[in-house]
Amino acid sequence: MGNFVEVCRMNTRRIALIAGLLILVAAGLWRWRSGADAPGAAGKGAAAGPGPAGMPIPAVEAMVVATQPFTDEVQLTGQVVADESIDVRTEVSGRVKSISFREGGDVRAGQILVKLVDDDLVARRSKLEQQRQLEVKRAERLKALKSVDGVSLEELETAQAQAAMRTAEIAELDAQIAKTEVRAPFSGRVGLRQISVGAIVSPSTPITTLTSLGTLNVDVAVPERYVGTVGVGSQLRLRLRGADTSERLATVTAIEPVLDERTRTQRVRARLSSGAGVSSGMFADVVLRRATINDAMLLPSEAVVQDMNGATVYRVRGGRAEACLVKIGARTMTQVQVQSGLTAGDTIVTSGILFVKPGKPVKATVR
Repeated sequence: MGNFVEVCRMNTRRIALIAGLLILVAAGLWRWRSGADAPGAAGKGAAAGPGPAGMPIPAVEAMVVATQPFTDEVQLTGQVVADESIDVRTEVSGRVKSISFREGGDVRAGQILVKLVDDDLVARRSKLEQQRQLEVKRAERLKALKSVDGVSLEELETAQAQAAMRTAEIAELDAQIAKTEVRAPFSGRVGLRQISVGAIVSPSTPITTLTSLGTLNVDVAVPERYVGTVGVGSQLRLRLRGADTSERLATVTAIEPVLDERTRTQRVRARLSSGAGVSSGMFADVVLRRATINDAMLLPSEAVVQDMNGATVYRVRGGRAEACLVKIGARTMTQVQVQSGLTAGDTIVTSGILFVKPGKPVKATVR
């Protein structure tokens, strides 16, 4: 019974609290409506300016549109590559007998870099050479006998064929022995050694790297929409992402004929005019120049509002804001080019756009 009485008291308090809040809200609404109907209310709202009663006119920053020269450029990422660069590997499996290069050293074309154990192949070749000499001598004796009809023509041809077979077998072994010698296919500089003497290697085992010296190229993936502005002989400007960030020039030497279906880009290769201080594998910021416009209209990026309808800017005319749809062209990090929708001399809102409403008055300060 005591619990029931306590619950009733709590409910009564809640009802009283809600009723008090409702009374306060009703009193506030009554005072507000009474103030709005008072004779001096309109005068107080008009003092704020030509806008709606009690609503201040937003202050914004603006600029006057003017034409100026503009170079349409696109910045892409490229990578420096050598004319020739390979991972050095062996053609056959075997044990390393000797290593004949110095890490980071220069090698010449044809120089032996690694020698594999070939004792068994050399022994087999020696055996075949002895057999070949016997076959050759036997064929010569039969040839002398054939001149006096001492043997048949079939016996002579058989002996000559056996001698020729031994010569072919020796040539086959010579090719196998040559595969135990890993030679430099071109002159260049080797990298770090990945194996040691006595190691068992296979064609999948990396031995070192070999990179040609001198001529260096830059490979860059050009998006499909910019491919038409690049051709063989075009000049590219670039800066390396290393200690030396000076501007360099590269000339386009080749263009991949097929676009990458996955990235929709086309690979372009350009040759550096100077490879001093440049290493293969470096990244570079490549500038692709598309066109130069003498009368471009440029706006700050923050002045353009993108929505479902396209790009919109706010033009100030007669003290009021107008929403104008514009067509955007090239972009930079801080500016956009307006191709249509504005004319030179228009005043465009650049700051405070969030407070601007189409058709409403604004207080614009031209910067």
